[in-house]
Amino acid sequence: DEHIDEISGVSTTGHEWDGIRELNNPLPRWWVITFYVTIVWAIGYTIAYPAWPLLHSATKGVLGYSSRNEVRNELTAAEAAKGKYISAVESKSVSEISADDGLREFAIAAGGAAFKVNCVQCHGSGAQGSKGFPNLNDDDWLWGGKAEQI
Repeated sequence: DEHIDEISGVSTTGHEWDGIRELNNPLPRWWVITFYVTIVWAIGYTIAYPAWPLLHSATKGVLGYSSRNEVRNELTAAEAAKGKYISAVESKSVSEISADDGLREFAIAAGGAAFKVNCVQCHGSGAQGSKGFPNLNDDDWLWGGKAEQI
């Protein structure tokens, strides 16, 4: 039972709500093309890259890409870059580290990172201390406040 819209002359789907009939217009050509291109792209992507989780692993993909390998390689490169600074800091005195701009910046950044991991919970993010844990910003030191003593 096909109805024709009186104003546009286009057939309707037969659905009507509150006197409004739904026209049976085709989808725009650009939309249909985009839809099919997206389907083809999705199929190609699932073939090329790891995509489907399996019970103990995932599909590997024909390109052999792995974000885990990429992260592992970046971490290895970062450790190698950091390694030269660590060995230099371990082998030099505090005054030698202070004299070298690169080593001093590395030591300050490493100390800040170590403080955030190990000390912030008790001494606070600003080193202001809390009940039972001393303020690290003042000049009251238990073992001394010189760089060698710290």
